[in-house]
Amino acid sequence: MIVGSIALDSIETPWGEADQVLGGSATYAALAARLWTPVALVGVVGSDFPPRYLKLFDRMGIDGPGFVQAKGRTFRWKGRYNTSLEPTTLDLDLGVFSGFQPRLTVAYQRSKHAFLGNIHPGLQWEVLNQLSKPRITACDSREDWIKASRKDLLKLIKEVDVLFLNDSEARLLTGVYGLIQATRILALLGPKVAIVKKGEHGVLAASKDAFLSLPGYPVPRVVDPTGAGDAFAGACLGYLAGQSRINWAALCRAIQYASCVASMTIEAFGPARLLKVTKKDVDRRVKAFQTFTRAVVL
Repeated sequence: MIVGSIALDSIETPWGEADQVLGGSATYAALAARLWTPVALVGVVGSDFPPRYLKLFDRMGIDGPGFVQAKGRTFRWKGRYNTSLEPTTLDLDLGVFSGFQPRLTVAYQRSKHAFLGNIHPGLQWEVLNQLSKPRITACDSREDWIKASRKDLLKLIKEVDVLFLNDSEARLLTGVYGLIQATRILALLGPKVAIVKKGEHGVLAASKDAFLSLPGYPVPRVVDPTGAGDAFAGACLGYLAGQSRINWAALCRAIQYASCVASMTIEAFGPARLLKVTKKDVDRRVKAFQTFTRAVVL
């Protein structure tokens, strides 16, 4: 089960632009997770949400009883990326998402695997409390919530199994600039595992007694970085959901697969590339990735 935003994005990058494409944290996470496991989506859109995107979710096998269409405008984000892939928000309209109150059906309350996208930590906490006996819970966050709702976030991450943050969020929450130390500190704040996403520079992961550093998959040309971190989290949880045994080795494999899915996401505007990806595509990229990361002694 994935809870989070479903949006319409307008994106400008040095390599082009796209208008009103499907976006949102829950969207990218769900499209990535569906490669390994059935996905239940919990979110809200407005009455103006294009019917073709509703059909797309159905075609992708993404379940939607928790998917609400309310009267009003769908959440919209307009942003621009510079040549360093740093985003600038040009316009933000929360629309019906501003009143989003996730309520889980009885079936969703029994979900064994749950990803809480970067909605307000208070809402994430409400969802967590509705789950009966989850096997894995994970959450993401954003700088806004770290600044404005730090206590709520710290309370939440004590109760989840996996915490996902990007590099700037990890530094902000821990107050430590060095990402290796920051990742280790995050793992001591409560979650079983802390994962720090570093974009093209890869990912760090830590538990209380283990550590992983993995480079990013070398993509020759980035078209649109939007949603890559959410796709990473969705793929990671989706892969783990399909494992009979979850341990550190399984997590390391999940991170490899997630890194490859994220690298595919950035190769086209919006989720266009992600919509076409198959498990075989990901398997091939993971095999190539393993050759890149294998040390060779001369």
